[in-house]
Amino acid sequence: MNTPKNKSYDVVIVGGAMMGSSTAWFLTDTPDFDGTVLVVEMDSSYANTSTAHTNSCMRQQFSNELNVRISQFAADYVKNLRGYMGGDTRVPELDIQNYGYMYLADNERFANTLRENQKIQRAAGAETRLFTPEEIKARYPFYNVGDVLLGSINLKDEGSWDGGTVFDWWRRTAKDRGVEYVTNRVVAMDVQNNKVASVTLESGELIVCGQVVNASGPPRGAHSENGWDRITC
Repeated sequence: MNTPKNKSYDVVIVGGAMMGSSTAWFLTDTPDFDGTVLVVEMDSSYANTSTAHTNSCMRQQFSNELNVRISQFAADYVKNLRGYMGGDTRVPELDIQNYGYMYLADNERFANTLRENQKIQRAAGAETRLFTPEEIKARYPFYNVGDVLLGSINLKDEGSWDGGTVFDWWRRTAKDRGVEYVTNRVVAMDVQNNKVASVTLESGELIVCGQVVNASGPPRGAHSENGWDRITC
């Protein structure tokens, strides 16, 4: 469908790939949210989205606890996708390919950063390990460690996962819960008092909205694919 059913929505999401569909799903999974949601996606094939080109990787080696906790939730979500989808047996059981990220320090300043970060990560439950150059070489002989002082890696819930399947079920379930998807493009936004009051679609419709979520993708040059990377929504 290219034309929205209604002229106003509580939430309009610009972009329907991974970020847009996850926003739609989490909105509909929130018990105290009963609003209407419209997702506007210009490419219903999603072939040119960042979602279609990502390696779908996650890590826990961050410098603050909040980011570590967020990544741990993401790992739990992926590994328990069926449960989050209400136990639907059609949902496949997923896992994470735990390759880990190896961060290599070639100076003492960065080595100290890895040491401090490891303390934060371990306190939050991550299993980050620090390796000397000799330990790195013994475990990963393909590395040239001639200028390496220290390495950091976590092999639990850190690696690649099946982002395409998670995206598909976010979108599918959001639609089942009443989220409306249209193949169209937002070409204008009416901003009043620093808030988007309405959006105009390429097909000519003006859609009044309570909130706008910009999930149109990363900037490409000066503008994103949909042109809204500089809009405050």
